[in-house]
Amino acid sequence: MATLLAVVGGLGLTGTMSMNVLDRTREIGVMRAIGASDKAIRQIVVVEGVLIGWLSWLIGSLFALPISKLLADQVGMAFIRRTLNYEFSLNGLLLWLGIVTLIAGLASFFPAWRASRLTVREVLAYE
Repeated sequence: MATLLAVVGGLGLTGTMSMNVLDRTREIGVMRAIGASDKAIRQIVVVEGVLIGWLSWLIGSLFALPISKLLADQVGMAFIRRTLNYEFSLNGLLLWLGIVTLIAGLASFFPAWRASRLTVREVLAYE
């Protein structure tokens, strides 16, 4: 289930970053006109995607902790009339931070590559 959610999140981030590149076509053209390299443009897009991934990890973690405790209590009371012991795994949380970073970097790669291939001429013809 977690893998499926990670894949869906990665696809969502790819779509978001693609739309972001499309919306910022003029900005990218200006950066190209003043001499920004392909690598610099790729880095901007990938770093932005990774930051979005980290922010989603942080928000998800903040919500997951109390909700997981509440669900553990409710499930325990429903089935065995006692609350379940809930253990928070810092290692698991940090592992997911690494996974989110990897997925966000990969999800941002194609939009970043596309952004780096835009020329000033294409940008001027865009609108």
